[in-house]
Amino acid sequence: MVAWSTPFRTVWTRTAVTTVARSWTSRNRMTHPDPGGQGQTPQPVVIALDLLGGDAGPEVVADAALAVLQRTSDVDLVLVGPASTVAPLAQNRGLLASPFDGRVRLMDAPGEIAMTDDAVAAVRSRTDTSVHGAVTAVREGTADAWVSIGHTGAVLTAATLTLGRLHGVTRAAVAVVIPGTAHDVVLLDVGGSLDVSAEVLAQFGELGRAYAIALGLNAAPRVGLLSIGTEPGKGDALRKEADALLRTADVGYVGFVEGRDIAAGGPADVIVVDGFTGNVVLKALEGAAVNVAHALAKVTGEKEAASVVAANYLSGSKAGAVLLGVNGITVLGHGGSTADEVGACIDLAVRLARHDLVGRTRQLLSGGS
Repeated sequence: MVAWSTPFRTVWTRTAVTTVARSWTSRNRMTHPDPGGQGQTPQPVVIALDLLGGDAGPEVVADAALAVLQRTSDVDLVLVGPASTVAPLAQNRGLLASPFDGRVRLMDAPGEIAMTDDAVAAVRSRTDTSVHGAVTAVREGTADAWVSIGHTGAVLTAATLTLGRLHGVTRAAVAVVIPGTAHDVVLLDVGGSLDVSAEVLAQFGELGRAYAIALGLNAAPRVGLLSIGTEPGKGDALRKEADALLRTADVGYVGFVEGRDIAAGGPADVIVVDGFTGNVVLKALEGAAVNVAHALAKVTGEKEAASVVAANYLSGSKAGAVLLGVNGITVLGHGGSTADEVGACIDLAVRLARHDLVGRTRQLLSGGS
């Protein structure tokens, strides 16, 4: 028999209820790494998964969950969505089978935010949605991070309103990793804050730097500001003012960079831009990757290989975007994500939890190194 709790009802398999209930209370999110390398078992990282919103339905997220459970032993999951959907799907996929006893929790959140809904209004007025349930799990400490491929506006709004911004952060930013030719590049903002001030752009430099360090891209990341040229004085008034602020900040600033430096992996590990321009750039890169793949296919006749290159350029292991500047780890993926890409989003969330992204960001914002 299934037992439920409120307000977000939790369903347990009968054999797992005692073990799971014990392991999901009073979590300390700072004790994930093996302390001192003493051979102790690290505490599992718990990821809350929003099952709704993907183009292909909740089955894709469930398939990703199963794959993660099968290849890890230290990642636990909270599956959030309508009980009428989540419970049968979890049973069908074997997520509640004995090999995973104690590792899966199901949270009933019957409401869904449709793509046509006003994100801010929906998040403010409804507390029964899968987005609200997943982010609340992070706020209450029963999950270390949450992942969603649902309504982007709702995800960003829910994270900002529910988790709150870190002290001193004016605007949150969405960051992605671009696989550059020479090295990977963190690009932010790509859609979180469309209208920004020079002060906000300078702050994005700090947020991006913390993210690059947490990812292990570079222990001393170099930060650049996207503009129309690298010479001093290039760009509009906003870029010039932000450039002056970044030159006085301790963020490893290297000056202006150009659009080609994103894909090339140029002089900067982190490239800062306003959310409007960053989103345009990101989608242009996606289109360019597809265009180049088609051109290569015509020349080489290797259509399948070219398609794989295009598909993996800004997806695959780089599928997840992260909302930086909020007091909790939020990873969002494209609505059209495959199970492998949702799995990559989960992997990213786990990695950031283990490397204490929020703590590192808070430290850097307070003047630490």
